[in-house]
Amino acid sequence: MKIGNYQIPTFRLYPKVEEAVRLIYENYKLEEAKDSNSVAVLCGHKSANSGGWLYKLADMRAYGLIEKRGIKITPLAEKFLAGTDDEKQKATNDVILNIPLWKELYSKSKSELPESNFWVQLQNITNVPNIEAQKYADSVRKAYLEDISHYKLETEVEKMDSESLKGTFNISDTTNMGRTAQADIVRGLVMQGAYDIAKQFIDFIANKSKEEKPNTTT
Repeated sequence: MKIGNYQIPTFRLYPKVEEAVRLIYENYKLEEAKDSNSVAVLCGHKSANSGGWLYKLADMRAYGLIEKRGIKITPLAEKFLAGTDDEKQKATNDVILNIPLWKELYSKSKSELPESNFWVQLQNITNVPNIEAQKYADSVRKAYLEDISHYKLETEVEKMDSESLKGTFNISDTTNMGRTAQADIVRGLVMQGAYDIAKQFIDFIANKSKEEKPNTTT
């Protein structure tokens, strides 16, 4: 489906596109597949001339999972399929926003699209006539929401490195903090995955407490 200059993927990222890309990766890794018929059959189609296969191949390329020429997994697809958890999620985010219309909609509305009159927003982005925007609004909205449901903003917090946290958190400023506030800081750091900094903070408080204890030896 095409609306204005924007192409809408025929298949959703999950499950159809992901399944096909995974099959190609498992059988060819990063090598180019030379026999397109074999790949089409592998992905559940009759031949490389099958309409369903041609649409699926176009979608895999649109998402950035297959190279523009030939049938070869991209480095992004390898992270999407076989990276660490953080790499997979970051790749998933990138894959979704490789669809130009999805990127436009996300920049304006994130995952909140109006149920009624969405066609107005769609028309403003695509510059198509009102009647065309109204015709495709429901299917575009449904497709977008299915894909964007896999976009996870939390990875941006989880991937904060220790140095960036240190830049915003000065341990020396915590000397006079109460125990509840200190516990909240530790809890927040752990939730962000900054375990090393949390331990550093706990050690600092423990040492500070020892220093502040009065010497009772006579």
